[in-house]
Amino acid sequence: MTPHGMLHRLVCLAVALPACSSVHAQTPTQDEAGYRKAVDGVLAKLPPGTRHEFVMMPLRDGVKLATEVFLPEGSGPWPVALLRTPYSRFDARVYTAMEGVPSVTVLQNQRAKYGSEGAGTFQPADTWNEVDDGYDCIEWIARQPWSSGKVAMWGPSGHGVCATSALWSGAPHLTLVNTNITGDNLYLYWTFSNGARRQMYTWLGQRTLKVTDWPRPTTMTCDVQRYQALVTERAAKSHVFYRDNAGWFDLFSEAALDHFTLLAPTGRAYVRVSPGGHGPIGGLKYPSATFPYAAVAGVPSVKDILTGSPQQQKSVLVYYLMGDVKDPDAPGNRYLYSNVWPVPNTPTSYYARKDGTLALTPPQDKEASLTYAYDPQSPVPSTGGNWAIGDRSGPLDQRPLQDRKDILRFTTEPLAEPVGITGKVWAELAFNSDVPDTMFTAKLVDIYPDGYEAVYRASAGLARYWQGLDKPAPLEAGKVHRLTLDCWSTAVVFNRGHRIGLHISSSDTPAYEVHPNTYDAVSSASEVRVAHNTIHLSAAHPTRLILPVVPKESYQRLPK
Repeated sequence: MTPHGMLHRLVCLAVALPACSSVHAQTPTQDEAGYRKAVDGVLAKLPPGTRHEFVMMPLRDGVKLATEVFLPEGSGPWPVALLRTPYSRFDARVYTAMEGVPSVTVLQNQRAKYGSEGAGTFQPADTWNEVDDGYDCIEWIARQPWSSGKVAMWGPSGHGVCATSALWSGAPHLTLVNTNITGDNLYLYWTFSNGARRQMYTWLGQRTLKVTDWPRPTTMTCDVQRYQALVTERAAKSHVFYRDNAGWFDLFSEAALDHFTLLAPTGRAYVRVSPGGHGPIGGLKYPSATFPYAAVAGVPSVKDILTGSPQQQKSVLVYYLMGDVKDPDAPGNRYLYSNVWPVPNTPTSYYARKDGTLALTPPQDKEASLTYAYDPQSPVPSTGGNWAIGDRSGPLDQRPLQDRKDILRFTTEPLAEPVGITGKVWAELAFNSDVPDTMFTAKLVDIYPDGYEAVYRASAGLARYWQGLDKPAPLEAGKVHRLTLDCWSTAVVFNRGHRIGLHISSSDTPAYEVHPNTYDAVSSASEVRVAHNTIHLSAAHPTRLILPVVPKESYQRLPK
C-alpha cells in the first residue's frame, strides 16, 4: 500500500472513533508515555470530540516528516490550520489563530527535527527547501478526504519561518498566511546584516546546525539576487491572503515590510507595525494611539477567508509613527496607514564632518578624516536597537557609551523644525584600514534637548564586502573604500530642538560577532589584531547618513 493510501485508511478509521480518541504510531524520538502526554495536551486545548492521527508525511525527495493530524467532530470536510516548526510541534495555538472556525489542526516538524527525517538536508541561508517542503505538505493536505482544500498557515517568530517561506511556494491550496514577528530568508532577516554575523546566528542551532564562537569571522554565502528574483516572480502570481505583525524594534522588522512591498499589488496583504520589539522593549515608552480601524474595514476575517469568498480591494500597511515621548504636543506618536510601501519620501543626505557635525551640504575639505583604534579585546557593548528578545532592545540611551574613544559621533544642530522620516535608512561610509578586513557599525540616534540619546536603527557590515555581498575581497592598503550599510526601516519624527545623530564604530556585542580584524578565520582570541580604522569626510570621499524624509503634512498634528 502507498503511504498516501495507508494514511487515507488510518484517517478514515479515526473518523469513526469515540470523542477525544487517538490512533498513532510511535514517533522516532519519543517514548510512548511522553508522546501520549504531548498528544493529550493538545487534545485538551481543542474542542471536545477532536480525534487524532499520526503519520510520517513523505516529501518529494523521500524525506518523511513527523506529522500530527487533529480532526474535529463530524464528517467534514474542513479548512486546515497548519503549523510547520523547528520547535516542538505540539502547539495548539494554531487552532486559536483560526478564530473559532471549525478546522483540522495539522502540526508538523521541519526536516531533521523531533522525529522528522532529513538530517543534513536543511539549507541555512535562503531556506528555499522550506518553500518546497511547504508546497508538498500543503498539497498533501489538500488531497485528504477531510480537507476542504483551504489551508491556513500560522506562526510567530521561529514558528513563522515555514509559513512565510510558503508564500513563495505557489501551492494552489495555500489560502492564508497569518504570522507575527518573523521572516523567511535566514541570511537576510535572521543571521546576518550586510554580511556581519548577528546574535541571531545562534538560532541555527535550533535547526541542528553546529554553532560555535570560533573560528571568526563567520561568513556565509547566499545568492541574494536569485532569492529576490524568485520571490518577486512568485509574489506577482500570489493568491494568498497575507497577515503579519511587526515592531520597529523587532529582530525581523524588515521582513514584514519587504513582503508587504512584494504582495501589496495583489490587494491581499495586511501588515501592522507597532513601536514594539520581540517582547517588551526598553528605553522610551511610546504612548498609545488611536488605531485607524476604518482603514482596515475592508480586510476580511479569518472566517471569511476560509469559509467564504472574501473580497479585499487594497492591501493595507498600518504603522506607528514614533515621536518625542516627552512632549505631548510633539508631532508623531500616532498610527498612520498606506496601501503601498515604501511611502513617498525624499532620500536626504546628512554629511558627516570632521568637527563632529552632520550637515545637509556636502563637505568642501580636500582632506578630512577621523581615525580610531578598534580593539576586539575591548568591544563596544550592545545598547538598544533591535538585536535582542525583551528590553535589551528598544530606543535605549547611548550616553553610557559616551566616554569610549572607539565611537565617532556626528550630530546636527538643534532642529529649527521637526524632521519626519519613514522608510529605509542607509549609512554610506568612506574608509580605509590597516587590516585586511574589519567591521563597521552605524547607529541612527535621536538626541533630546535634555541629552537623552535614543537609538532608532543600529546596523553593521563587514568591510570585505566593499564591492558587494557577492564579491568579498581583502582591503587594499592605502585605498579609500566605500561601504553602504542597509540599516533597515523606521518611522519617526525628530522634534524641534532635537538633534539627529550618527554613531560609527566597529563593534556592537553581543548584537554582532566581535570581528578579529583578519580576513581569514582565526581560531582564538589570541590571534586577533587591533585595527586603526579611518573614516573619510572630504569632498572627494564623503561619509553620509541617508534618511527617507517625508512631507511635514503627512505627520503634522492638526490644531486643537
